[in-house]
Amino acid sequence: MRIRAGVALLALLFVVPVAAEAGPIVAGDIVVLTDGPGNTGGGEFNMFVNGSIESFITFCLQRTQFIGFNQPFLVGSVTNYADDAGGNDPISSQTAWLYTQARHGTLSGYSHTQSAANALQYAIWYFENEITLSNPTGNSFVNLANQAVANGFSGIGTVRVANLFYPDGRAAQDQLILQVPGSAALTLIGPGLLTLGMLRRRLTTSQT
Repeated sequence: MRIRAGVALLALLFVVPVAAEAGPIVAGDIVVLTDGPGNTGGGEFNMFVNGSIESFITFCLQRTQFIGFNQPFLVGSVTNYADDAGGNDPISSQTAWLYTQARHGTLSGYSHTQSAANALQYAIWYFENEITLSNPTGNSFVNLANQAVANGFSGIGTVRVANLFYPDGRAAQDQLILQVPGSAALTLIGPGLLTLGMLRRRLTTSQT
């Protein structure tokens, strides 16, 4: 079964053009991540979509799942929640606010250094109930996000979760993305859709 899932991913690699067109990330896209500042086991990471030479920063949502660098991952779905083994875990408003500000370069105090990346990843994990913090108010990003929500920010806006899978079908760390408005998303034709369906059926069967 693992070989079949791996073949599915390879097939998708061949039907997606090397240069990614700007637009929403969709199920079936292939992404590659590289490491950035931070040493928590989470982000800051850089995500490249469908072979694009351009990347954007991302942070992970799960503390106990892992990601590899410089290797392809399949986007199994794009949702407003992390696809955890115990069920779906919706993104909090605080996480959505933090990631939106970080992506737009408007997050006060975020300097893309190791200490800032660590603090931001810990804040995201805290809001997603992945960790506890002995002194949450000691994290400036926790304070900023809570203040934004107290001031009326709610919902998740354009923030979404890319639910990622290894070539052998194992779940990987889900990553935060912004669904960027733009041109139509790339459409996976024939073989790509078929192999994605095979992978989804395999995952569904293995989890029952």
